[in-house]
Amino acid sequence: MYDPNLDNAQPSTRERNAMQTARMLADRAEQRLPIEWSPALSVGIESIDGQHRVLIAYINQLSNAIARGQSAGVLGQVLAGRGGYTKIHFRHEERLFQIHGWHDSIEHSETHRAFERQIRDFQQRFASGDASLANAVMKFMTQWLTEHILLDDMAYSSFLREHGVH
Repeated sequence: MYDPNLDNAQPSTRERNAMQTARMLADRAEQRLPIEWSPALSVGIESIDGQHRVLIAYINQLSNAIARGQSAGVLGQVLAGRGGYTKIHFRHEERLFQIHGWHDSIEHSETHRAFERQIRDFQQRFASGDASLANAVMKFMTQWLTEHILLDDMAYSSFLREHGVH
């Protein structure tokens, strides 16, 4: 049944805060300033927060290399490291979903597979000699990480914490 109130739905406070934080982080990344860990990025689960810190370190590594004009040398390392580490991180999250029966695990896991496909595409482009894609990789990784943490991961955090995951 059509509900006209849904057409005018406003973002929740959590979504507004997430969008504001994502814009701030994107601005920092665009200015080649490091993305710093903050409580706004915490999902309240130490193992996942620790993994997110590592993923942010990859973004900062690439950002620093771009700022120094050394992105071609670092891009391959970041793509390989980020791709491998992200798989570990995603499997960890998905294992927690399975153990605790999180209701949106399939949809969330599909976002993980989409990220992995994009990283593979970047890796293939880099392997074929396209070293000019550092800025595109940087933008993608920053946008994806911040939106994924601030929206997608925050969606499961309270569920997992209520199930004893800290």
